[in-house]
Amino acid sequence: MIHISADQNLYKIKELVPPETKLNLYDPSNGIPDLNDTDALLVRTVTQINANTLPQPPQQLRFIGTGSSGTDHIDEEYLQQNGIRFSDANGCNARAVAEYVITALLFWREEQQLKEIPGKVGVIGVGKAGSAVVSLLEKFGIDCVAYDPPRERRDPGFTSATIDEVLACEILTFHVPLNRKGEFATYHWLNEEKLAGRQYQLIINAARGGVIDELELMKAYVEERVQGYILDVWEEEPDFNTEIAKHAFLATPHIAGYSEQSKINATKMVCDRLAEYFNLEPSKSQENNDNQIIDLEDYLNYDLKKLLARFHPMKEYDAALRDLSDRPDKKVLFQNLRNEMPYRYEYPQLKIRKEVLDQFAELQLLGIQEI
Repeated sequence: MIHISADQNLYKIKELVPPETKLNLYDPSNGIPDLNDTDALLVRTVTQINANTLPQPPQQLRFIGTGSSGTDHIDEEYLQQNGIRFSDANGCNARAVAEYVITALLFWREEQQLKEIPGKVGVIGVGKAGSAVVSLLEKFGIDCVAYDPPRERRDPGFTSATIDEVLACEILTFHVPLNRKGEFATYHWLNEEKLAGRQYQLIINAARGGVIDELELMKAYVEERVQGYILDVWEEEPDFNTEIAKHAFLATPHIAGYSEQSKINATKMVCDRLAEYFNLEPSKSQENNDNQIIDLEDYLNYDLKKLLARFHPMKEYDAALRDLSDRPDKKVLFQNLRNEMPYRYEYPQLKIRKEVLDQFAELQLLGIQEI
C-alpha cells in the first residue's frame, strides 16, 4: 500500500486521494513531518522543499506534488538528483486569477468614476493564468498587450510584445513565476529602471512576491508616477510591509487564485498525477460544478461596486489584511486568513435574477448565469 503524507489544508484531500492508499495529514506550521515509511508527500506553497528543509530524503520517498500552479517553493533540480518525481497543478487556478484581475479593474474603474478602463493593459506572463486574463480582458473589450519572451521561444504559435510595447501600457498586471536567476529572471522585474520616466494608472501583482520591487513601487506611487497599485503577493510573505499595504488600492493575502473550483482542481490534478505515477486507480470523486444561487431581495439598491463586493470577497480580505498591520503575530494571522475564510464560487457558477443581469452588462460578461 502507498503511504501518503499530505498538507491538512489541501482542499478535499480525503475525498480526492486515490483509494487503497494510507493517508497521513500534517500541519505545515509544524514543518515537514517525519517521512520515514512515506512514499509520497503532497504540499502547498507554504512548504519549502530543498536541500536545507529536506536533507537526505528517505529512500522510500519517490513522489512530491504541490497543490499549486507556482513551483518557486520547490527545488526541482534537487528532487531530480534524488530520484524523486515532482508534479504540480499548473493552470488549476487560471480562471480564478483572471476573475481577480478583472474584478479589481472594475472596482478601480468605479472608484475613479470612469466610464471605461483607461488605455491598454500590459499582461506580463502569458501562461495559463496570463492567457485567462487576456481572454477575459478581450471579452470586456479592453485593449491588452501580451508579453512573454520565454513562451515565444518555446511556442511557435505565440508572438510576444516587445519590452517597450508592454512598458508603454497604462496598466500592468503580472502573471510570471519567480525566477531569481537565468536569462528570464523575474526577481524585481519591475524595478527603479523600468519605472523611471514612466506614468502608470495601475499596477497589479497577482503572481509572486518579489516580481515587483515593492519599495520602488511605493516610491513611484508617492511621487505620483503610479496612480494606484494592487498587491495580492508580498516579498516577505507571509510577512508583509504594512506601509506598502496601507497605500495600496487593494491589499490581499495571496488569494487571487482561491475559489471552490480552483481548489478542487488543484488537489484533483496532483492526486491524479500521483495515481498515474504509482499505477493506482484515481479517485472517483467529481469536481464541484454546482451552481450557487444568489437571490438579491433589494437588488434595486445595488450599484456595480456593491454587487461585485457581494460576489467576490477581495474587499473583505483587504479589510482583514489591513487589520493585521499592527499585530506582532501578523505572519501567523496572514496564513490564517488564507486557510480559514470560505472559498468563493467562480462567476460562471453563480446564478442571479434576470433583472439584475439585464441592468449590469458587466455581470453577463463575467459569466454569471440567470436563475
